[in-house]
Amino acid sequence: MKCCNRCQETKPFDAFYKKKGSKDGLFWWCRDCHRAYVKGKYHQLAESENYREAERARIRAYHTANPEKVKAWNRQYAAANKPKLNAKSKAYVLSKERRTPSWLTTEDLWMLEEAYELAAKRTQLFGFSWQVDHIIPLHGTLVSGLHVPQNVQVIPAVVNKSKSNRYAVA
Repeated sequence: MKCCNRCQETKPFDAFYKKKGSKDGLFWWCRDCHRAYVKGKYHQLAESENYREAERARIRAYHTANPEKVKAWNRQYAAANKPKLNAKSKAYVLSKERRTPSWLTTEDLWMLEEAYELAAKRTQLFGFSWQVDHIIPLHGTLVSGLHVPQNVQVIPAVVNKSKSNRYAVA
């Protein structure tokens, strides 16, 4: 039996979340109190209109104030997750190959290569990143497109990332 620090009720051990850092290996609040706290905090944040903007500004300020720490963390993350990142990039290449139909002509394949070359040239010319985007995502939730010239467009990377994997159905 353990006493909850919030509601002051004595409850069995299975009424508490596990916490490795504490002496007894259990969280100091019972599950009910913890759920109520998290739910209240979530609603408080959801009601705050500026929460997302404030959080992004806080992260941006940290990144500008500590560029070396951020670079070191990114290097450490990449080194620790290299197999996972390699597998993810290989899976993307394979999925694109699977979404490329066998009926494409050599001219169609040439047009796809040209789109990637255009993205590289625009990146060089304008000084910010451009990417080849699939208008209908290859793995969308509503629809899935093909890797064909009619489904690709060259757009700035910022726009592509904000679009994510969504497709607006009219």
